[in-house]
Amino acid sequence: MRAVGENLNDLAIEDMAHQFAAVAVDLYSGKEVWIQTGSMLDAVRASSGLPGLFTPTLHEGRWLIDGGVLNPVPVSLCRALGADYVIAVNLNRPMPKRGARQLEAKGTDQPTADSQSQRDSDEGTELFARWSGLLENFVSSIRSDRQPSEPGMIEVMYTTINIMQDQISRSCMLVDPPDLIVAPDVSHFHMMDFHRAAEAIEFGRAAVEQVVPELPNGT
Repeated sequence: MRAVGENLNDLAIEDMAHQFAAVAVDLYSGKEVWIQTGSMLDAVRASSGLPGLFTPTLHEGRWLIDGGVLNPVPVSLCRALGADYVIAVNLNRPMPKRGARQLEAKGTDQPTADSQSQRDSDEGTELFARWSGLLENFVSSIRSDRQPSEPGMIEVMYTTINIMQDQISRSCMLVDPPDLIVAPDVSHFHMMDFHRAAEAIEFGRAAVEQVVPELPNGT
């Protein structure tokens, strides 16, 4: 968040030009928390404590974790803030097949990576593989019964979180459906592929362009 703060001016949420709120979950009560005041960056950090990867944040006396644990697509929060038309962005996509780490073109309507972007992706994937490999080696060193084909701890954690959030999102949107859903194809991006941000943004842009015809006039 320090790095983000160097490139994005922090503001008090109540002073922002548009209404904003971040969703988090109280680690010990299990209750959903809507952060609507105070530092915008602190609110984003508090709502980003993905279990097992990022530490919980102490906020107003409560330890908070990622709001996606309970409400990955917070349509209910938007309605509560007074939204007349809710455009939801659903990033919970089916997982790629095991070992499928590289970006593949999905069709002519999807952006493709240039050679430099692909090299950056390869380097980032290799770095993540080394990091997770060190952790997996440590786990293997204290477990004598682990099978060679057994999924690694990082893979299990990532896949499990993705499955849970996908199912919760489906249930929440059945109860409180948004007016329009934007669902970028992020199946080829790993959870830690922050170095591929520009590439992901282009996929997001393509997904938005596909749903523009569905927007009501004046939206």
